[in-house]
Amino acid sequence: MLTMDYRMVDVLNSDQLEVNDLIGLSDEIVKILFITPTKIGFDLLIENEFGEKDTIEIADDEQFELFILE
Repeated sequence: MLTMDYRMVDVLNSDQLEVNDLIGLSDEIVKILFITPTKIGFDLLIENEFGEKDTIEIADDEQFELFILE
């Protein structure tokens, strides 16, 4: 199994997120594929390390840990 090492480098507000960012979500690290603004925040299309995609809603006052691959 391929093991990827991540390092947390920053904490971003919802409005600072960008496509291709790697963020901590629950107990995993996901990649942001697409961001759509909404009235109360954003919808994010995300992909986990297994290639599974999902859409989540986030509020505009949430914060997320930003990771990079080492």
